[in-house]
Amino acid sequence: MVVLCYFYIMNPKKNISKLIADIRPPCQPIAIPEETAWEQTRAELAAELPPPPPKIKFQQKTLRKTIPYLKITFAALALTTGIYAAAVIDFKETAIKSFSVVYQEAHKIKAALIKFKPDEIISSLKLTELEIKSVKEKAEVIGLPEASSLLGNFISKLKPVRGTIENLSIASERARTIAENLNSILKSSSSLITNNRGQELIKILKQISSDLTLLGNLGPEFKNQVTSLSSLTPELSSLSGLLEKNYIPLSLNIYRTRDFLDGLIALLEYPGDKHILLIFQNQTEMRPAGGFIGSYGDLTINRGNLKDVKVDDIYNADRQLNLKLIPPLELRGITKTWGARDANWFFDFPTSARKVTELLEQADLHYLNGIRFDGAIAINTKVLGTLIDSAGPIRLANYNLTLNRQNFLQELQYEVEAGRDKKPGQNPKKILSALTPLLLEKLNNLSETQKDVLVEKIKNHFLEKDIMIYFKDFDLQNFVENLGVAGEVAHLPRNFSGDYLAIVNSNIAAGKTDAFIDQKIKLQSQISAEGKIINDLVISRMHNGQNEKDWWYKVNNKNYLKILVPEKSKLAYVQGNDPPPAVNAADYSSYEYDADLQAVEKTAVFIDKFKTQVEREFGKVSFGTWSNTPAGKTKNLKISYENGVKLSVRSGMPYEFIFEKQSGSDSMLDYSVTAPPGYHWKESGKEIFEYSTKELKTREIIKLTLTNS
Repeated sequence: MVVLCYFYIMNPKKNISKLIADIRPPCQPIAIPEETAWEQTRAELAAELPPPPPKIKFQQKTLRKTIPYLKITFAALALTTGIYAAAVIDFKETAIKSFSVVYQEAHKIKAALIKFKPDEIISSLKLTELEIKSVKEKAEVIGLPEASSLLGNFISKLKPVRGTIENLSIASERARTIAENLNSILKSSSSLITNNRGQELIKILKQISSDLTLLGNLGPEFKNQVTSLSSLTPELSSLSGLLEKNYIPLSLNIYRTRDFLDGLIALLEYPGDKHILLIFQNQTEMRPAGGFIGSYGDLTINRGNLKDVKVDDIYNADRQLNLKLIPPLELRGITKTWGARDANWFFDFPTSARKVTELLEQADLHYLNGIRFDGAIAINTKVLGTLIDSAGPIRLANYNLTLNRQNFLQELQYEVEAGRDKKPGQNPKKILSALTPLLLEKLNNLSETQKDVLVEKIKNHFLEKDIMIYFKDFDLQNFVENLGVAGEVAHLPRNFSGDYLAIVNSNIAAGKTDAFIDQKIKLQSQISAEGKIINDLVISRMHNGQNEKDWWYKVNNKNYLKILVPEKSKLAYVQGNDPPPAVNAADYSSYEYDADLQAVEKTAVFIDKFKTQVEREFGKVSFGTWSNTPAGKTKNLKISYENGVKLSVRSGMPYEFIFEKQSGSDSMLDYSVTAPPGYHWKESGKEIFEYSTKELKTREIIKLTLTNS
């Protein structure tokens, strides 16, 4: 059809040249001397030309002969054009249906990305690719590109279709390849790293980086193409709107991811040993960043392969730290010197990870061996429980123990606190060194189905802040922060319209009692007509360890509690807290003050009547106080405070509440906010909006809209 149409329009000699010969005058040859020079004037040339031929009148007879041929010609042309137009219209309907599917799958992909479900992402991308391929093939069959230039305005709006389809086809294919490669890494990362398949891992990462670069380069052109087609159909208009809304963040994420991969590839390809710090945080002894660091691991990576894993007691490194640092004020009653064991004192994990890394690097154990850590991964005992559960029971013959999910924590803690290695000169964490290689071996031998289940569980640990990652490299760190797995304190923009809360507990010489603490957080907020936010906060802590046989579970839970709130908040009332313990007098004249710690403590103001210390840290105000709970008892801490930000009360005003979870915490949150007089919340249809959860994520974000309609 296309060929026929093209044949008629572009090659008229084949069809009507004889007819034209019948009605045109014969050609008169023009004789121009060969020696004619370019300098000859126009007049001279004109003089040499013969006079114009006389006008020839059509003879009736000739016209009668010509008209039937012309009718046939134009009838054929009209028929061909009509048939092609029908094909174009049919193509348009096909394209609309396909773009509708693409639009729907784009929404599914976005939802799957948020929930981190790679299999669903791949499934949607495959369906998208099939639809685009179908449209592309149909466009090629009807010769859409060639016809666009011939039929002009008739299909002018479809002219950009070819480029759009081509770019969309490339983009969907590369996106699917990226998703499949990422899924492959997720399911095989353990075996890729531990089975000397590092080069294979690097190759996959390079392919992903290359595909991301191509997607980034396609972006601007594709955006313009989809925008130009948006008037054809509501589906294309919606697709254009979706792309317009997400174009900038999507482009930023592509470039950030590519920069991350390039940095990671450089780290893995380094022609020597690279070290990653593995921080074990025990949430049964809570500390600001997640839990007391009793043990740590040194992961040695060489050209993408896991060369060695060493697990050690952190006290071993601290004993070899020739550095005298003043500890945080709240720790001075139990230690004179600050070490790596207590360096995760900051709720902001990047700061804590950097501090732990710096102190370990300065210990002779690592410093004399030239060991520097490029990054750190923190995990708590919940993650260890998941790994042991996935691997199945693990037999430790030397300890006459079989560990499973139900008993591993108590058995490991018993060995650390009172086991055979708890002797002078011995390493009480030696059992972890025995466990690690057996655990890795079992994880490598999991079936594909078991790996899928494990990946899903690990994803949930990231979402619940049980795993946090830190890198010294800026691009790597920037990526994990944007991914939401860096554990950094949320930054509130200057024009933030809402409220923020974080509850940070620190176990100070209280055994492992946090394993038996049930914590409930209840925040009631009231917005006044003037836009002031008045908060009443109740923190209930119940100690259920009274019936345990081991002493470290049933001692008094001595807890230093920090409440992080927006920067200009003012404390109004505190009840149910305890006075701070006496601080041992110590001579710190020869000690150094850590700069990060000093930056926080120099802002401290102690309010005697509230037995509370007010400080500024990470763009927030913190109210710090002691709340000690004996075994078998419940302690209620009540605090009232005013958020210093004054809201601009109006219908349509957005309001956002952010609750930031402490890693390792299992708190229950009850939140309610009352609208100003005369207003209600669009989301609840009531004056009060209420929210409750027992399964806290890294950040609970509640977005509301004020209305008076």
